[in-house]
Amino acid sequence: MKLKTRTNFILLIVVSIFICLFFAKDYLVVNEEPTKSDVIIVLSGAPGRLEKAASLYHEGYAEKVMLTTSRASGLTKENALALGISDEAVILEEEATSTYTNALYARETMEKSGLDSAIVVTSDYHTRRSKLSFDRVFSDSRIEYSIVASPTDGELGGFSNQMAFKEYFKLVGYIFGFYRWIDL
Repeated sequence: MKLKTRTNFILLIVVSIFICLFFAKDYLVVNEEPTKSDVIIVLSGAPGRLEKAASLYHEGYAEKVMLTTSRASGLTKENALALGISDEAVILEEEATSTYTNALYARETMEKSGLDSAIVVTSDYHTRRSKLSFDRVFSDSRIEYSIVASPTDGELGGFSNQMAFKEYFKLVGYIFGFYRWIDL
């Protein structure tokens, strides 16, 4: 009996993932309206994130831009400067190894710098998990933030089924608290 229950549970999880993968990619996308903030936080990853942050910076949403884990993904100060972000505006955070530690180190950097509000920029498919991470880390702080999606492949929701599957897999791991032990 236990084997049948366990098999049914695993089957339910697999079917749920496939339903989410094929019918609910939109669930992954959180795109909040940006408001004037102290800093724009760019999570490492796809190159479009820095371009979106530069656009928000030039529109006057913030005077500072924090590049997280800049060594890993082309989020370099040089690339930011090439997009017209001023040298004085760039803050580098180079310790994070995951979305969760992005939030931890961003909070630490913001508190040390006296920054009270942020716009977090990441790829559209990555926004749901990013929001969960930042909600968890910022829940007991005075820092306010919003999540802004950088469209993948030129259009919102343009990410592949493979990307969605990987993100749902990580999201499930995050919900179960695996972010404490492995980089998600």
